[in-house]
Amino acid sequence: MKIAILAPYATVAPHFETELELAQQHLDKGDEVTTLSCFGQLANCDFNIDRTQARCDECIGRRKMGWQLVLPQPTRGRTRQLVQLSPQAHQLRLDFEDVAELIDYRTDDFEIGYACLSSLVSVVRDPEPDLLEHRQLLNRFLISAWQSYHNTLQFLQANQVDLVYTFNGRFAAMRGVLRACEKMGVDCRLHERGCNKEHFEIFENHLPHDIDAIHRAIERKWKTADPLTREDIGSQWFLDRVNRVETAWKSFTTAQEVGRLPIGFDKTNKNVAIYCSSDDEFVAIGDKWKNRIYPNQVTAISQIADSMLRRQPKTRLYLRVHPNLADVDNQRKRDMLNLKSSNLTIIAPEDDCDTYQLLKSCDTTVSFGSSVGIEAVFWDRPSVLLGPCLYQNLLGPVRATSHTHTVELLAASLPACDDKTGALRYGHWFQTRGFPHKYYTAENLFEGKFKDQIIYAKPPRRTMFQKIKDRVVRP
Repeated sequence: MKIAILAPYATVAPHFETELELAQQHLDKGDEVTTLSCFGQLANCDFNIDRTQARCDECIGRRKMGWQLVLPQPTRGRTRQLVQLSPQAHQLRLDFEDVAELIDYRTDDFEIGYACLSSLVSVVRDPEPDLLEHRQLLNRFLISAWQSYHNTLQFLQANQVDLVYTFNGRFAAMRGVLRACEKMGVDCRLHERGCNKEHFEIFENHLPHDIDAIHRAIERKWKTADPLTREDIGSQWFLDRVNRVETAWKSFTTAQEVGRLPIGFDKTNKNVAIYCSSDDEFVAIGDKWKNRIYPNQVTAISQIADSMLRRQPKTRLYLRVHPNLADVDNQRKRDMLNLKSSNLTIIAPEDDCDTYQLLKSCDTTVSFGSSVGIEAVFWDRPSVLLGPCLYQNLLGPVRATSHTHTVELLAASLPACDDKTGALRYGHWFQTRGFPHKYYTAENLFEGKFKDQIIYAKPPRRTMFQKIKDRVVRP
C-alpha cells in the first residue's frame, strides 16, 4: 500500500508521536510511506498563532529528530510543494459580517467557514468570537485551510495514494485534508487519543464528532465484546470519573471537595441540577450540532428559570458552570454568571462544590450534551437532554423537543431509567476504544518516549564566532 501522512504540526505530544507510530507500523508491513509536513509555509498554525520563529523552529526540530527514528526512512515530502500558496487563495472571501455568514461559507466541496471558525474558537476560547477584532487571525486560518485543501488535491492527483492519515480533522488545516480526500475518493483516517494514554484512536473517513458514525461504533463495540465482561468494563468508566481518575484526558473535578454541596442545599426541596457545557470544541463542527431549541445555553437557562419560577416556584435550580471555563473570559460566560432569578443558584467554574454529589442529590439532571447527561443515567438519576451529543441516540436520557417540553419534563416527577444498557454501552466504548501503541510509551497525558527517546528540538549549532563571543563577554 501507498500511505501518505499529512502532518502539518509536530508540536504536540502524543499526536506527533502517533504519526511516527503509524509510519513505523506501515513500514513494518512493507508499505510505502510519504510524509508531508509544514516547514513554515502555512499561513497560520493552530499551535503557533503568533507565528514566532522560536515556536516554528521547535516544531521543525522535533519533526527532524522524530523522523530520524523511523526506519527505514520514509519519503519525506517537504511541504514547500504541498502547501505552496495557490493563486486561487487570493480569491478567497476574507470579510464576514458575523459568525452566521462565516458558517455558511464554502469553497468547492469544503465547508471552510466551519473549519476556520472551529480553529478560531479554540484559540480565543469564545463560542461567539468578534470577527472584526480577530479578522487578521481568521484570514490566516482561511488561507491555511485553503492551502491544505487545494494542495492536498494536487498531491492526490499527481500521486497514487491508497490511504491518508491526518490529525483530528476538526481544525482549519486538517479538515481541508479530509475534504480533499473525500473529493478524490481516497481513504482518509483521522487519528486522536484513544481510551487511555497507551492507546490511539482512528476514525475512518469521518470527524471524531460525527454523531451517527460514533453511534455505530458504540453499537459495534458492544456487540463484538465479551458479554461476560462488557458491563463491568462499561461501569468502570463511570466509576473512574467519579474517582477523578485521569485516563484519556484531564479530570475537571480533581480540585473539588468530595461530597460538598452548595451552601443552603435542602434535600427536602425539589432540586434540579443544570450542567452547562464547554462548547469550544463542538460549536463549529457542523449543522447536526446546532441546538434546535435554544440559540445558546445562557438563553436556555434564563428561559428555564423564568418558566419554572412561574410554573413551579418552589423548585430549586442549581447551575453548575463547567470547570473547564475557569480561566476563560468571554461575554457568554459573563452573561451566564450574571443570570439573576430567585430560584437559581449559580456554581462558578472554580467553586469546589462536588459535581457528582450534586448530581446524586438532585431529583433531575439537565445537560446540553456534556457527559454528565449519560452519567446521570448510570447513577439512577432522571436525565433531560437539551442539546445534540454523541450519546443522544442511546437509551436513557430524555430528549426535550421544545422549551414547553423542557418545562413539562422539569415540572414532572420523572423516574430514573430502569435500563442502564445505553450508559454501559457508552462507557464501554470510551473504556476500550483505540489501538495500543507499539513504539510510543506514554509517561503522562502529554509526555512520552518514541522508541525510548524523548522527541525534542535540538538547539541550533553555535558558530565559532558565537563561541568566541561568549568567552569574551563572560565575566
